[in-house]
Amino acid sequence: MKLIIGLGNPGIKYKNTRHNLGYMVIDSFAKSSGLSWRYNPDWLCYFAKTEEFVVAKPSTFMNKSGEAAREVANFFKIDAKDILAVHDDLDLDFGKIRISHDSQSAGHKGVDSVIVGLGTFEFSRLRIGVGRPQGKIDPEKYVLEDFTQGEQEKLPAVVKTCEEAISAYLASGVEATMNQFN
Repeated sequence: MKLIIGLGNPGIKYKNTRHNLGYMVIDSFAKSSGLSWRYNPDWLCYFAKTEEFVVAKPSTFMNKSGEAAREVANFFKIDAKDILAVHDDLDLDFGKIRISHDSQSAGHKGVDSVIVGLGTFEFSRLRIGVGRPQGKIDPEKYVLEDFTQGEQEKLPAVVKTCEEAISAYLASGVEATMNQFN
């Protein structure tokens, strides 16, 4: 069994922000897979399950995402190597995606939390580019801003590509997906 966990912040205030790109992708993937979300307060997340995988969306804020990752992984006995965290990434241009495995957080606090929660960085990541802010804008503020109009127009294609990457990961594993999408 595999775990696909989308990182983001709960609440309407953050719904359309760059930092919620992981939530957006996992919501779309669950919908296109015909899955319905259920909430489990013990796991601190919304989840949906099939015979092959669990998708999860933490109900905590980004910086505590690792708590939900740990709880779901422990309950279903999922090894870290079978976990894919889906999240925004400042180090990639908007819309670019990369699959990585066994890598550090590069300063992403949600990924830091998953590393702490799982006790390892030996999980996979679907990194979705949001680009770096121009000028003197603080990156922490930038990721909490809504997408620009131009970015919003490109989002459906980005989300679709991410869904294809998740499907490839589930079907073929991380190495084949890295070869296909990196």
